[in-house]
Amino acid sequence: MLFTSHAIVGAAVGAAAGDPIYGFLGGIVSHHVLDAIPHFDQGTFYLERSGPQYLGMAQISNYRGDFSRRDWVVLFIDWGIAAAVFGAVFWATPVSRWELIVLGAFGGLLPDLIDSSPLWSKKLRAAFGAVAAYHTFHAFFHWTVARKELWLGIATQAALLAVSLAYLLGYLTKS
Repeated sequence: MLFTSHAIVGAAVGAAAGDPIYGFLGGIVSHHVLDAIPHFDQGTFYLERSGPQYLGMAQISNYRGDFSRRDWVVLFIDWGIAAAVFGAVFWATPVSRWELIVLGAFGGLLPDLIDSSPLWSKKLRAAFGAVAAYHTFHAFFHWTVARKELWLGIATQAALLAVSLAYLLGYLTKS
């Protein structure tokens, strides 16, 4: 799942929770729920066959372990979209409601910040057994689509974004 999707859905979960701690924890849970449905991310470009371990399926990948230039471009475009959306959300939201949105979004992003960063995740896994164990858990529920299923991975994220943004828009306009 892309950064934008995890952040926006997490923000909506945080707003719906109405409590900062529950919003943060709900964001973390939402991350794993979202990863368990077919989705597009940088891994899509490397997969010949997709499917999650939790359904007994095996992925066939040609990934060599290096974050490519294309991966960085996708990541920066994704970050840019998220920044623009959150800029609009914060512009339209009273400061008193930011905490729920930010903590939900942070919870939604935290699993990938720990386990999927091209800058530090491999080092964290090598240094800490708990992070390596978490990686196994995270990967078990992950369903990145293969290149030939790109349309499905984009469609699921578009639907999730639409529902989450609609909820946030309603939340923002509540008095």
